[in-house]
Amino acid sequence: MKIVFFGSDAVSIPALLRFIERGIEVAAVVTNPDAPSGRGKRLKPTEPKRIGRGLGIEVLQPERLRKNLWLREKLKEYNADLFAVLAYGKIIPPSIFNIPSKGAINLHFSLLPALRGAAPVRWAILKGIRKTGATVFLIDKGMDTGPILSQMPLEIYDHENYGEAMNRIAQETADFFVDTAIRWAEGKIDPIPQEGEPSYAPKIDKVQAALSFEEPAEHLWRKIRAFNPDLKPWFPFRGGRLIVLRAGWRHGEGKAGEIIGKEGEKLLVGTGRGIIELHSVQLPGKKPVSGIAFANGARLKPGDYIY
Repeated sequence: MKIVFFGSDAVSIPALLRFIERGIEVAAVVTNPDAPSGRGKRLKPTEPKRIGRGLGIEVLQPERLRKNLWLREKLKEYNADLFAVLAYGKIIPPSIFNIPSKGAINLHFSLLPALRGAAPVRWAILKGIRKTGATVFLIDKGMDTGPILSQMPLEIYDHENYGEAMNRIAQETADFFVDTAIRWAEGKIDPIPQEGEPSYAPKIDKVQAALSFEEPAEHLWRKIRAFNPDLKPWFPFRGGRLIVLRAGWRHGEGKAGEIIGKEGEKLLVGTGRGIIELHSVQLPGKKPVSGIAFANGARLKPGDYIY
């Protein structure tokens, strides 16, 4: 069996490596172009490119897929049985996904048709969904609308932030993806159309990471988990930002933004409903500290407000 692997995010690496470990020929890796990164804006390759090159696999980095005759002819040359797609970051057009005899299959981290879109795990955390799953489906013209080949259940745990959940799920679903690809290539799966009312999980950007103590504590706790570690959720504080890395919540009374008290290393702050526990926070340019260490350094005491 031969595949071409499409992936741009680091979460695609466990699946890429599992395909190789299980003796499936990966003819090429298709990934996004190198992108500026860091303060110096130096071009940084994607993790799939780095891994692929290290393993001697040819790497393609097209700027676009549509109306790309060179790419289409290049992909035909590999004579792959199917294309395996995970966190690639671009919509794959029919001119590409129709090339292999078995089409292109995608691993999506939700139980489709729930949470179609770019950020299913982030939105599951935001919505308080603990029981979720993964779906391998056959790519068609729509966004995550293709017929289902296989599904598996997954959980998201309260102690996990987005990054931790994604890393774990990527590991737990790698064999599932490979198994499904093999069974599909061998003709052992009958695709099933998606049924039920779809929901959506669009991409979230940094603008949405601004927090307000006027929100309910449970909603804030979900946002803090869903936006870490990459979006750095923050409260306004003395003209700057107080980034929150870890938090909890509890029922209780208190005015929004008011420091209710201290408990161990936790700083307890009132919200629109309930109390948010600030476990670990960070001021821009500083090291992460506990909620209590932050309050002591800022000379904040119970009855004071964070604003």
